[in-house]
Amino acid sequence: MDLPRSVAYDATSPAIPPLATVMAAFKEAGARKRSMTNGSEDTAYEREKQREKEKEMMRQERIRERMPGRKATGKAKAGDIDAVLDQIKDEWEFVIDPDFNNVDLALSLLDDSSSGKDIESFRQTKVMLSNALKGSVDKHHKAFANALPHHAALLNHLGLAQTQIQQSKAALLEAKEALGNKRADLVQLWSRGQLLEEMMRLLDQIEHLKSVPDTLETLISEKRLLQASVHLVRNLKLINKPDMQDIGAVSDLRSYLVGQENALREILIDELHNHLYLKSFWCETRWADYKPNQTAFPKVEFENELSAHPSPNSTTYPPQSPSPPKSASSRLSRYLNSLALRPNDPPHDLSEISFHSSTSFQDRSSSSPPFPQSFSSNINLAGLGTSVSQAPQLDANPEADSFAYIETLLESFAVLGKLGSALDIVAQRLQGEIYSLVECTLDEVEERTEESKRVSLFSAASLGRRSEGGYIFVANDSIGASVVPSIPANGVLLRTFSLRLAALESSTKQVDQETLKDFFWTVYSKLDAVTQGLRVVCEVANRIGSRKDFKDSSGAKPGSLFPLADVWLPIQAEVRTLLYDYLTDEEQSSVAGRNPISSINEILREGRFTRDRQKSVFRFADTDMKSTGKVLRRHEDELTRVLRDTMPGLVHNSADSAVQATLSTVGTDDRLLGVGQHHRLLINPDAFHVSVLFQPTLAFLNRVTEILPDGVESARSASGVLDDFVLKVYLPQLEERISELFHQAVTSPDAFQYDQMSTRFSPKPIFRATTQLMALINSLCAMLRTTPFHRENYSRLIVGVIIQFYQRCSDRFQDLVSSTTSIIPDSSLPLVLAAQWAQKPELSPCLAELSVTPETSTVIRRQLCRQETHLELSYLGEAQITKHLVSSNRNLAGLCGLYRSVAWFTEELNALKSVPEGALSPTTPAAQLDFTDVMTPFTPSAFPAFLSGTHDEQLSLPLSREMAMRFGALLKTYAQLAEIILHTIRIDIRCRTIHYLDAAMRLGNYNIDHEAGEPDPYIVDLNNEISKCNEFVSAAMLKEEHQFVFAGLEDLMEHLLISNARHVRMANGFGARKIMRNTLALQQSVRNIGDDQQHAEFERAKSYYSLFFLTPQGLLDSIRQNQTFAFDEYKTILNLQCGVDQSMGEADAAKFAADRKYSMYLIDLHGLELESSTDTS
Repeated sequence: MDLPRSVAYDATSPAIPPLATVMAAFKEAGARKRSMTNGSEDTAYEREKQREKEKEMMRQERIRERMPGRKATGKAKAGDIDAVLDQIKDEWEFVIDPDFNNVDLALSLLDDSSSGKDIESFRQTKVMLSNALKGSVDKHHKAFANALPHHAALLNHLGLAQTQIQQSKAALLEAKEALGNKRADLVQLWSRGQLLEEMMRLLDQIEHLKSVPDTLETLISEKRLLQASVHLVRNLKLINKPDMQDIGAVSDLRSYLVGQENALREILIDELHNHLYLKSFWCETRWADYKPNQTAFPKVEFENELSAHPSPNSTTYPPQSPSPPKSASSRLSRYLNSLALRPNDPPHDLSEISFHSSTSFQDRSSSSPPFPQSFSSNINLAGLGTSVSQAPQLDANPEADSFAYIETLLESFAVLGKLGSALDIVAQRLQGEIYSLVECTLDEVEERTEESKRVSLFSAASLGRRSEGGYIFVANDSIGASVVPSIPANGVLLRTFSLRLAALESSTKQVDQETLKDFFWTVYSKLDAVTQGLRVVCEVANRIGSRKDFKDSSGAKPGSLFPLADVWLPIQAEVRTLLYDYLTDEEQSSVAGRNPISSINEILREGRFTRDRQKSVFRFADTDMKSTGKVLRRHEDELTRVLRDTMPGLVHNSADSAVQATLSTVGTDDRLLGVGQHHRLLINPDAFHVSVLFQPTLAFLNRVTEILPDGVESARSASGVLDDFVLKVYLPQLEERISELFHQAVTSPDAFQYDQMSTRFSPKPIFRATTQLMALINSLCAMLRTTPFHRENYSRLIVGVIIQFYQRCSDRFQDLVSSTTSIIPDSSLPLVLAAQWAQKPELSPCLAELSVTPETSTVIRRQLCRQETHLELSYLGEAQITKHLVSSNRNLAGLCGLYRSVAWFTEELNALKSVPEGALSPTTPAAQLDFTDVMTPFTPSAFPAFLSGTHDEQLSLPLSREMAMRFGALLKTYAQLAEIILHTIRIDIRCRTIHYLDAAMRLGNYNIDHEAGEPDPYIVDLNNEISKCNEFVSAAMLKEEHQFVFAGLEDLMEHLLISNARHVRMANGFGARKIMRNTLALQQSVRNIGDDQQHAEFERAKSYYSLFFLTPQGLLDSIRQNQTFAFDEYKTILNLQCGVDQSMGEADAAKFAADRKYSMYLIDLHGLELESSTDTS
């Protein structure tokens, strides 16, 4: 409230009564106003005031929001209007309150009490506000002045707009009245407009149809076949409308489009076959050629292509798709996952295109649904109506992803309504396409084979094999290994499992095996890619057929568009044919699969002929075409005449004989014979190729099992091809071949002669039959490693060979130990004495213990030798060993070689039995190799990596538990045979010693009158025999065996020299010295045997015969002092001293004794014996 300065309240002036009266009136009025505001008598007035207050607050808030400069920032300069406003807000904020009461403010300003307001502050604020407003006006007066004309202009425009609205309203009213009246001319104009519009639409359609051929050809040339199909079908619908039927200008175009439909269908079929059967250049990455040492399918380049850069027709795979049950990482699995995750909507819109104006076709069809990314992420179908150059250029060829391209082709067939018929064509041409695929592969492999043959001179080193003497020495089983040296370096022997039989593993067949591997691995890689493509066709066709609006001209049911189980059968048949072609040898007549016509020899040989349905009765190619033409000419002319009369134009006059052409075609094309299509052979068929073909075939069947859906079981039944062949052809031929090789090995003239090649892997030479049989078994075990099927049957063949060889070795032993002096014809020859004693139950344990007793146990060995001597002499008794009871030197040498061969063979068989017994069951893999069951046909459920293991490892013979027990018993039998042979050799040498020493004592002359310069002739013969025996044993046996054979021989000789003195008829001093000379000769001979016999001194024999030079009384005195020998031995010396003829009886000997005191000496000797026996007791 602005008061004049003259009447301003002064606190120091005295009170004026009129002013007090005025103040009282103001207070009363304020109280009355407050009572009216706060009272309850006028509620409506209160509510109204409240609403006004709220409106004012909202208005003030909007002002603050719109004028942020008015907000208190605390940074305004003194004197600015903002600073003044901030001060007012801080000190006088209540004045802007909507409920502000100026009377209350005036009263509080006049009130000089402490509760009043400071009027000076109020005045100063007012002055400051006035000055700030004046400054703002002075500063912005031009803007205020300029705003006035703008305000006036705005008012003028508002007035003008009001006038125009009024005029428009009047015009609308007039138009309403005019339109309310009926006019006939407008109806005519409307009808004419509709006609013109229809004509324009037809002209637009005709204009569009004129551009269809160029657009269609461009799309086809760019391989955008789905877009071409959609474009063609849309325009066929357009050109076949009733309103277009009467337009003659488009009849040629209609015929063109119909022809293009058939042409496009043929193009689609060709493209589909190109990608299914790998004819396209873009399919080269889906399969791989064979690489040397390949044991599994390699990862092809097609699998490495990532979906990060999709081609225009490629499928974009989701980063995390659900893992399929089989082979989750393959390109096919990723594609099928992507296919299952995408919505099953048709990637095209065949709805009618409207041509209601001259707007471009591209703009009008932009509302059509675009193609999914799997078909064309960059293709705009709207551009089909205009120039194709307007479409975006593709960065990659649509054929780069075969799976997506196949899907595109099938969608194109579905657009054309020809999906069912196209799939029927695919199924019909499948067999022929597979045949062509195999033929193409044959050409490729044949070219590579010819190239490899040109460098075959260097292939021997790369094969890691060397064939010598009927054997092959391999460094390992893989090709490309280092060559085994012919002669071991530095005395290091070759490992026996590197020995192979050349008859089974000829190095000349290695090139053929490589060719076979090249062909089958390559063709299986292609068939694997073909099978993947067929799976894609099946899945996509079923997906398309499951759509609600699917329609096909063939009328095929959606679930049976492409039965994969039926489609797989031709591929299976082709695989079966290839296997039979390369496994079946026509010359052996095992299987007549490749012989299309039964021969007369087969009919005569079988007697009762049952026709083989796989063989033709006759062939058109075998007919005489000239005679056939003469006979059929008349019938052919009559047929031609009838056809010309009934259907002119069908038969041309210039056509050749149709019948002859048909017969010629049928006669020269084996594919029309109905007996199976056969290809030319790269190598000669052989049943033993099954070991080469098994691995790629099983790998292929494994891949097929992964590719085909779970419901298709025919892939597993395809493994029956190999299983049936193995049982019916391979195993019988293998058994026959093994039997033939076995008989060749054991019946050849040099079968039991030393094999010079054996010194490369054995420290001593062994028989040729043994090395050949071991090489045969190694070859069979190596083959078993690569052919893990029917192991029990296979192992039974190997065990059968081992059993037959044992029988042959046993027969050989019997021949060597049989006496040759039997005069009884056709009777079993008696065995030599050594063979008889070697099988005595009392002697065998003694010799067995001696063989295992170490050399350091000298006392035990000597005791065992004395026990053996005692047993042998007890067997002999008083009989004599004649010459025919001792083996000949030749037979003894044969026994030595036979023992070493049998012992070496047994050791090698033990090495084959290196598989733990727990892994010997038929279903348990050997050496952790996942073989299939031997009792049942194998299934390709899980092809293991058993062929990629280490080739340098020891060969093993996987056996079932029963076969393992039988094999163990067989090894024990071999060990027993070797033991008997060794014991026979030892005993035979001892029998020779007994024979010659007995002959020397019985037949030698020791009553001579001069000094003997040479030993007895029998002693010389014995020394010669021992020397020869030492040569035989040293040449064939190891050091330990050599020591065992001659161990204790000096003890036997010494014992015989003493005990056989009773056979000396008479002896004198010269005779005794002759015996001493014999002893020295024997001592030297024994010492020449080996280092272990150097301690032979014959001290006991020398001491015994030195007693001869004593007097009889001196002999008795020496006995009294030290009784070293037995009573009979002392008696013999006494007889010789007294000149007793020991050939006579005791009664006659005493009468004719040279010393008359003989009887007295004999009585004293008996007395000494009695005393000795008494002392002992």
